[in-house]
Amino acid sequence: MTITARRHAPAQTVDRALTVLGLFSQAEPSLALGTIADRLGLHPSTVHRLLVTMDSQGYVQRDQAGHYLLGLQILELAGIVMNQMAVCRLALTELDALRDELNLNANLAVLFQGDVVHVAYAVRSDAPRFHTAIGRRTVAHCTALGKAMLASRDRAEVRHGIEQRGWRPYTPCSIDTWEALDHELDAVAAQGYAVDREERKIGQWCVGAPVREFSGRVVAAISVSGPKDDLVAIGLDRVVAQVVERARRVSNKLGHLE
Repeated sequence: MTITARRHAPAQTVDRALTVLGLFSQAEPSLALGTIADRLGLHPSTVHRLLVTMDSQGYVQRDQAGHYLLGLQILELAGIVMNQMAVCRLALTELDALRDELNLNANLAVLFQGDVVHVAYAVRSDAPRFHTAIGRRTVAHCTALGKAMLASRDRAEVRHGIEQRGWRPYTPCSIDTWEALDHELDAVAAQGYAVDREERKIGQWCVGAPVREFSGRVVAAISVSGPKDDLVAIGLDRVVAQVVERARRVSNKLGHLE
């Protein structure tokens, strides 16, 4: 091995370890050694050595079937990230209020790599315990949360992100053309809120509004979601008013005064 190769080896190992972590997702929370090796394009023995080291540090762990899962060290780091996000701390009481006022599930999310990432929630008592997972990623332009945040972004940036990742529609109602997306984001920007009518899940509606920090920049979004019939029974106007008001209160807490 040359001197240059030796210098590059540690960086290559770090890059491979980070790539391994990025392979896990909500859809694939566990992965076999062979699957990881195939996706990295490396020999299984090389990947095995890497995983042994990551396991010893708590970044991955093995289940009874011998598949790999994310380790508890990831959970600890995630907790640190959540605690340092002011918007999470400041939004919790508003999420609880939305849930209690409307009897709907309330969510807080941010944009990450062009997708929506859920960072806090408050769910009604009859919702499944794992109805919403912290860290869950969803396609931004198919959700009220995402559209509420994308509407403030440069359209070239939005288009570039979709070109890289694809439209990835969830239902026949999901936006999948540039014309429809531009029309929708123009409307969201003008009215100050977004509505998802079965774009994420058939039978489910969602209303979202942007959260702004002191400079006016959109840094997050708040939403409520539930069965379509529930939102219709409550009244969409009432739901919108409550979500916009709670998003405004969080924005005020972050220093944004209208």
